[in-house]
Amino acid sequence: LEAGKLNTNYLTFALTFAMCFCQIYKNVFIFHNLNLHHRRRHHTQAETIIGGNELGRKVMEEARHSAIQFAQSHGRKPSLAVITVGTLKRYTHASRRVQLYSNHSQSWFTKTDTGRANGFDVTEIQLDAETTTTDKLLSEIYKIRDKVDGIQIMWPFPPHIDSARVFNAVPVEKDVDGIHYIGQTELGKEDAYPPVTPAAAMELMKEYGVNPRGKHAVVVGRSPIVGSPVAYMLRREGAAVSVVHRDVEDDILKELVGQADILVTCAGNPGCIDAEWLKEGVEVINVGTTFSEDFDCLVSDVKGDIGSKASRFSPVPGGVGPISSPMLFRNTVKAAWDQANDHKSFDMRH
Repeated sequence: LEAGKLNTNYLTFALTFAMCFCQIYKNVFIFHNLNLHHRRRHHTQAETIIGGNELGRKVMEEARHSAIQFAQSHGRKPSLAVITVGTLKRYTHASRRVQLYSNHSQSWFTKTDTGRANGFDVTEIQLDAETTTTDKLLSEIYKIRDKVDGIQIMWPFPPHIDSARVFNAVPVEKDVDGIHYIGQTELGKEDAYPPVTPAAAMELMKEYGVNPRGKHAVVVGRSPIVGSPVAYMLRREGAAVSVVHRDVEDDILKELVGQADILVTCAGNPGCIDAEWLKEGVEVINVGTTFSEDFDCLVSDVKGDIGSKASRFSPVPGGVGPISSPMLFRNTVKAAWDQANDHKSFDMRH
């Protein structure tokens, strides 16, 4: 009897010990997997973001060093003229955007200050939308174009301005905003100055190894300063490109977005694309941004959780935006060197 009670106690102890051991093992296993999931999740989030802040600083620093060298060689700073007719919609919240997301040494909205901080002379010319005619705008271009290395004409114009005449008045060698880029490139001029925001998008893709070759790239937006040039650049990099714009029906937009290997959004129309439409694994470059007064922040063309579908995407803010201004100053200092070298070669021939 005593032996039976002993065996029963032993079995009870053994079973209790085994159950405790299993529970401990289970807890350790769960804790390990939670930590592993957290590490993987954190790692994955870091790898999905295609951020442009560091690249923007790098490009601007390179432009600044080149500008300093130019000034030492030629006794003057590289120079840029920026001409604007009227008040552009995207400048309505310029001060708040600088306050929230940027600083005066690298902002698209404070080009005079940005130039001063980085070794450039910048002249900003603001013309009244109602009283400025095409001829008056052309006169301003003619007055300034021989005094500066680069010219940027801000787009869009008021409807009464003849944009073709205005753009044609900007000399190719001073076209630092890439107005003539597609035409010059088609004529074989491979070193034509590219439009700065499309160039910023392409530079960001290159930095993160987003390779368009052989892929289906969908560009949403067709403006002459962003959508059309970035579509052209993607084609030159070997992508099959579809361009979607406001004249395209919503069901076709949804279908094409869902087919994209690379999606570049340039519409400037908040929420015109639903993240649910995205193909699994797509790479998204957000170019079009809009400032929301309601939320006091920038919003993209895509609504919803991009990260739930995209393998990688550029954030808003902090994606393409921080690179646009540095690309403008990169083009400007290159134009200064190119024109100085051309004048030197001309003097040597004569």
